[in-house]
Amino acid sequence: MKTLFLILTAALSLSAADATGTWTGNFTAATQEGERQQTARLVLKQQGTTLTGTAGPDVSEQLPISNGKAEGETLTFEVVREGGGTMKFTLKQTGDEISGDIKREREGQTQIAKLAVKREK
Repeated sequence: MKTLFLILTAALSLSAADATGTWTGNFTAATQEGERQQTARLVLKQQGTTLTGTAGPDVSEQLPISNGKAEGETLTFEVVREGGGTMKFTLKQTGDEISGDIKREREGQTQIAKLAVKREK
């Protein structure tokens, strides 16, 4: 039984998407003036269920991610912005696209933004 469990676990991890790569697209945040959109860039490395890398608006501004996990299609990680709090990413990878929500607590308010990026080829 233990052997069967190990084989099934190995098969599932092989079939899971690999998030390793450079991803670019858009970050959309709601503001009092309406929606604000800016570019987004992720550079991710996945080893098993561990996710590491950087995130930011472009090549010149990348911050390290922490607590990164890849579980099936779900990617979660955090980015700490100096003076801007911690942004918590909950994303879904579908092939060469990643999308989802980013939450940040700031001054007692929860701010939510949307991320949509595609893998660079």
